[in-house]
Amino acid sequence: MQTNNQFTMQRFVLLGKQSFIINKKMIGISLIGFIGILFLALLFFQSVNHFVNWNQKSYEVTFFSFFFLLGIIFSGLSFPAFRSKEKSMTYLMLPASASEKYIFEFLVRIVLYIILMPLLFWLVANFEGAVVHYFVPELTKHTFPFIKQDSIHFENIGWMDLAKLQAFLFVFVVCFTGASHFTKSPLMKTMFTVTMVAIGYGLFTFLLLKGLNLESFHIESKRIFFIKDEHDGLVFLAILETVINLSLLAIAWFRLKEKEA
Repeated sequence: MQTNNQFTMQRFVLLGKQSFIINKKMIGISLIGFIGILFLALLFFQSVNHFVNWNQKSYEVTFFSFFFLLGIIFSGLSFPAFRSKEKSMTYLMLPASASEKYIFEFLVRIVLYIILMPLLFWLVANFEGAVVHYFVPELTKHTFPFIKQDSIHFENIGWMDLAKLQAFLFVFVVCFTGASHFTKSPLMKTMFTVTMVAIGYGLFTFLLLKGLNLESFHIESKRIFFIKDEHDGLVFLAILETVINLSLLAIAWFRLKEKEA
């Protein structure tokens, strides 16, 4: 149907409701499991330090460790219906367009995770800290701010921050794309593919430097093509990372369209 190729908010909302109804038990189990594991992990890390050395830095290290580990797993499980032919047929026959399905997966697996996971971690960490402080008063630094006031200055955001943001998003986008492409064990195959590409690129660069003896070749102006200083290098890196992320998202989109066809 022609209308099935168009994005409509009504169908998009219905798709979200249907997904929640079908997966509400799994969502509840996952949330309870995450809260329990996080609570016990924080308790263990603090007990190792005898409940006296738990500060903002320890809190942030624990947060980012959980954030990236769980984010990689969660985004790597995108498009779960593609894991079997029966579920794939049911999913592809849903009365929703490809754009609605794609946007829904992207919002849930990446956007909502990035927004909600820090909030959930903050709630659990402060609750756990309050509980431990009640029984062990020696743990004085048991509350943590959601965002430090001096951590973000929007007026100072530059190309370095954009490059960091794109590198941050790449971790989730590449897993998201891999889940749309691979049917069986998408996360493991995605990690293997990225590793092989990185090794191949590193080996090619090494052989190029050695073969052409570029290590002893110095340009007087120290300029490589249009990159003449550190600022230009950051601009190029940020733009390159943005293009890579957009290309990966485009691959995931066309992969879904291919399955729809």
